[in-house]
Amino acid sequence: PLRSRFLFLLGVALLFSIIGFVNNIMNLGRDPALRVVLSAVACGVFGSLYAVAGFSLRDRVRVGLAMVPIFVVQTLVMGKIAQYLPTPAMPAVLGAADIARLSHRLQVSGAATILAMALGYASFAVFAGTEGRRHFRVQAEMDLAAEIHQVLVPPVEARIGGWEFYGRSQPSGEVGGDLVDVVEGQRGWVAYIADVSGHGVAPGVVMGMVKSAARMQLTLGGGSANLLPQLNTVLYPLKKPNMFVTLAYLAVSDKGGEYSLAGHPPILHYHAASGQITELECPNLPVGILEHSPFDVGSLQGEPGDVFVLITDGLLEVENRAPGRSSEWPE
Repeated sequence: PLRSRFLFLLGVALLFSIIGFVNNIMNLGRDPALRVVLSAVACGVFGSLYAVAGFSLRDRVRVGLAMVPIFVVQTLVMGKIAQYLPTPAMPAVLGAADIARLSHRLQVSGAATILAMALGYASFAVFAGTEGRRHFRVQAEMDLAAEIHQVLVPPVEARIGGWEFYGRSQPSGEVGGDLVDVVEGQRGWVAYIADVSGHGVAPGVVMGMVKSAARMQLTLGGGSANLLPQLNTVLYPLKKPNMFVTLAYLAVSDKGGEYSLAGHPPILHYHAASGQITELECPNLPVGILEHSPFDVGSLQGEPGDVFVLITDGLLEVENRAPGRSSEWPE
């Protein structure tokens, strides 16, 4: 947040401004007053620039490259200040008035050092308190969303007739928005996977509504063909305008097999007989985009040994963390 950023940079500037006052103390209070002020301001400004470079760039190489020109400019500026406002030579003999003046300058520099340290500490303390409270609020929300995810999306390992089902949602971060589920009915089964846009508690609540609405629809015998239209009708007025749900499902009943997708990555079909992989797609919009949206359904054909894979974009977009490795899928 802008306020926290300002407080942090203010603390950095105050901390580095001490250098200007300490230099005057090291020179026994002989620096001109204007030089002390300009040095303190310059040190504070360049200290803040170092902080901005470090936090905005983050990459070590880029940060190092950015530090060099800042340091060069700082050296030039401090050199010009010293050139135009030089430190007077120490008198061979100091009178009472000179000693009093130098003592006063040292006291002022010492007081300014203490004040800058106190104000810098106060800025850091307010920054830490503000960001700490914000962090704990966010962390509490993330923990709650993670708990919701664990309860609603347990691992799937089931067998229905001649079909085997295995599913798992493994969040790439602390909280995921994916839902995997298998519903068995009197006439067959429906396996589906859904991905709610966004992260946090709100998508977790929507994910819970998706699972509840889907299971209600399927267990009451509504049929898989009406699954996406019914979900769209239920979710559209209950979610935020910028939220939506992508979904893909497979369904097998005594009437045959079918599938459909709503803005979701294609279903992968591995043909055991030929060893080939084909993609099952339907050009449907995600659930919750439009109040009234049609959803096409395709027929499902499979042979013994075939494998159908339902995945989310989180698996497709993940990168290989090993350095120098390609993030492309192996053949």
